[in-house]
Amino acid sequence: MKDSLLKYLVCPACRGALDLKVEQRDEQEIERGTLRCRPCAAVYPILRSVPRFVPTDAYVTNFSYQWNVHRTTQVDSLAGHGESRQAFFVKTGFEEAELKGGLVLDVGCGTGRFTEIAAECGAEVIGIDLSYAVDAAYANMGRRPGIHIVQADVFKLPFRPTTFDAIYSIGVLHHTPSTEAAFRCLTPRLKPGGQIAIWVYAWGGEYTANLDRVRKLTVHIPQLLLYGLCWVLVPVLHGMARLPFLWRIARRIPTSVQGRGLVWDVLDTFDAWAPRYQWKHTEAEVRGWFEQEKLSDIVALPFPVSVRGRKPG
Repeated sequence: MKDSLLKYLVCPACRGALDLKVEQRDEQEIERGTLRCRPCAAVYPILRSVPRFVPTDAYVTNFSYQWNVHRTTQVDSLAGHGESRQAFFVKTGFEEAELKGGLVLDVGCGTGRFTEIAAECGAEVIGIDLSYAVDAAYANMGRRPGIHIVQADVFKLPFRPTTFDAIYSIGVLHHTPSTEAAFRCLTPRLKPGGQIAIWVYAWGGEYTANLDRVRKLTVHIPQLLLYGLCWVLVPVLHGMARLPFLWRIARRIPTSVQGRGLVWDVLDTFDAWAPRYQWKHTEAEVRGWFEQEKLSDIVALPFPVSVRGRKPG
């Protein structure tokens, strides 16, 4: 944790100011310590250089596992591709100039793949995640200038209202108990004139219906076993999909086919089969959330379902 992060943090329980006690640090980062709330005396640890505002990873243990196993798979600078950069701009609609010099919140930062892109635009970025993916994100990005990593719950954010110039969440809010409720927790943290962009899963007809049927089984399989099964089943089902008659069976068990290699497909298939929550939404539904929050300049982007809006200034 960088000393400069403290000015943005408050107690998620009462929004009181926090006092920092450092137990171990180096020249750049606080490695271990505590944050104590002055009004309510709640104590939040700083462990492995990350402030922790939650006691556990609750309902997202699969993400804790997958992002520490695949710490570098989707990070452009570490994996040697540009997939994350492309996805960031397509799914948020942001332009680099809109983020430059601003304070930006990355909701559900995972390994920091999009945190990196926002920082490259010249923003100061705070990445939060409920899961222990924060350890992977810190290893990847945490010591870079202008990047902060925090373990926190989207429903109990440790930030004051009107803190951020921009907020984005790419492929995360639908993995909470309520996508809409999670979205509504974000808009109060926007400054007047600030922008928010989210991408959530869309209903995909037969594919989605088949996936939901498969998930009735897979969400109950222990995650280590499920991950191992993905390594076996993904290449088998990909092969079946190319064969007469057998392709019908393969289609009923949806797997990822990203065209980026087996590792990426195994990761994405586990990502689809394992989460406890995985809601799907329509563009009209998500636009409605933005309208109910009284946001302006609402734009539905070409990639479904991606929507951006602005808090009136």
